[in-house]
Amino acid sequence: MNMRLTFSGITAVALLSACGDKGTVAPVGGAAYETTFTAVAAPRYPTMRANTYGRTVNNAAVVDSIVGEVALMKPLDGRARYQFYLVNGLDSSATPVSHRQWIIRTDTVLDANGALTLPVDTNRSAGVRDFWRGEFFGRKLRFAVSLTASDSAQQRGAWLVLTIQSDSARTTYNDSTPRPLFVRFRDQKGTVTRDDDAIAPDTLRGNFGEFLSPARQTRYVNGGTGSLLFWDVSKTGKPAMRVDFSNLPKPPRGYFYQSFIIDTVSGIAYAWGTSYTGVNTVLGSSDLGKDSIIANLKAVQTPDDVIGLAQNYTRVDLVLETKTAPPLLRTGLAIYSAMSVQRAALPAALAAKRSALGTVTVIVTKGAQGGPVAPNVGIVVQGPGFNFNQLIGNKNTDATGTASFTGMPVGEIRVIAIPFGGSIVDSRATITSGQTTTVRLVVP
Repeated sequence: MNMRLTFSGITAVALLSACGDKGTVAPVGGAAYETTFTAVAAPRYPTMRANTYGRTVNNAAVVDSIVGEVALMKPLDGRARYQFYLVNGLDSSATPVSHRQWIIRTDTVLDANGALTLPVDTNRSAGVRDFWRGEFFGRKLRFAVSLTASDSAQQRGAWLVLTIQSDSARTTYNDSTPRPLFVRFRDQKGTVTRDDDAIAPDTLRGNFGEFLSPARQTRYVNGGTGSLLFWDVSKTGKPAMRVDFSNLPKPPRGYFYQSFIIDTVSGIAYAWGTSYTGVNTVLGSSDLGKDSIIANLKAVQTPDDVIGLAQNYTRVDLVLETKTAPPLLRTGLAIYSAMSVQRAALPAALAAKRSALGTVTVIVTKGAQGGPVAPNVGIVVQGPGFNFNQLIGNKNTDATGTASFTGMPVGEIRVIAIPFGGSIVDSRATITSGQTTTVRLVVP
């Protein structure tokens, strides 16, 4: 539901007044545009899958190793690390374990023709160590945990738990340690007798949530409702935004909710505002609360020149972020947590104000401008923003050496030609609202 709200009084400017800067904001005049949030149908939560390998000794199941993959874990700050633990299912005792790891790329990779390729294994072994920092969203980490006879967990371990360590210099496992990923690989049948244990023979899928103990664990499930309000600030043209949510599930330990304004056309994203509860309490510790539901959440962003025009964005997301690596507020981010749980499209009345998108026509010749045309050359368009590392177009030239791209965002872009067997050639260009920009490239 989209609707435009008009407030009496001052009509030229929408003035905002904050109550102690605690998330309470009231419009004094101007116009506001409202839309509703919807829960993301398939959130990209961190994942873990694992297989166990072992044998039977004196009728007791012995696990020699656990191998698997984790994906979508955000890089942490300089001191924080991720750490694997094995947990006994009967007494909750925990043992930190080392592992061997490999990074597997699942981000966009281009071949010599500029075409998208399938994910590739970088085969980059990081050796044996206790900690790893995590990887960008879109990558996986393959791990192998080897257990020796000296590990009590070899015969007693039942759960593999991934924790977040706030200090890489020491390993801790206590009530405040975040434990967002966990999987059970051994069923101890509730008894200390080892010869009735069962080891799962198939691939195991881990849960994302909160592992307090084998008997107390919570799988995070998205929920709640929310509304998005943009104030139309006519003098500056900059957005003033507010989000209000009700009945959100408590975030997993070590995580918090953050609002992002995102443009899916250009890839630009900004984290904005500080989240508060309905009683004006900063929301940074809601993951440690006793209540399973956050009754109220709100965040306010006053007019800001950094974020720019509201119509230059396509949506606002509520995102789960790690507390050990919070995003920089009002700083353009190339990499932000993809764990969006609620999403609201830009109100149609504001989206209509966006500058018309442009068109890029790329003409490629061989040897010199005006030379023979160069068909089947891969053309990649990147940008704007983030030092041109955002892919916004990709196709091969046709029989006339031409490739055309529509729906290009206004601003500077980078155009790259990737000839088969030759060196790449690139150029910069500026997209103008509603216009066609021609780029000429010469390949060897």
